[in-house]
Amino acid sequence: MNFKVFGVLALAAMISIPAFAADDAKEKKKKKGNRGQGNAAGQLLKQLKDVGLSDEQIAKVKELGTDAAAKMKKIKDDAGITMELTKKRQEVAKAMADSEKKGAELAAAINKEAGFSEAHAKALKLVNEVRMEFHKSVVALLDDGQKEKLPARMQRFAGGNKGKKKKGGKGENKKPAPAAK
Repeated sequence: MNFKVFGVLALAAMISIPAFAADDAKEKKKKKGNRGQGNAAGQLLKQLKDVGLSDEQIAKVKELGTDAAAKMKKIKDDAGITMELTKKRQEVAKAMADSEKKGAELAAAINKEAGFSEAHAKALKLVNEVRMEFHKSVVALLDDGQKEKLPARMQRFAGGNKGKKKKGGKGENKKPAPAAK
């Protein structure tokens, strides 16, 4: 009698395990697919999860993100920047991360090594400008209390210095460079 119950339970387990495995596989595929570049709003909303956005603000961020993603995609498509080229650039950037080169010099070396043309490099610069404008637009939606909760990497979009001295930005009065001899 106990063998019948055990047999029924074993049969039920054998039937249900593949169903759970199939659900797991679907979930993994979904997660992998959501990592795409086209979801600018989703990436930014993750960074802003502790800020306490209202439903209205979240909707506006998604709207702005859709517009920014479309602009960035158009720029990349017009310049001929493919996903393969982007992945190659990322690999080169990881390999050169410990380089003594910094800033624009490092970016130029990465672009050269990855096979980016001058047009590709200009397109990347434009994409970055669109992304920065998107971030600024999102931060402009926040109230002062929310701006206080911004992650450190987004503080630069908040506008206020919080008592810190600004370092050589455009349009500021700064000392002229010494004359070359």
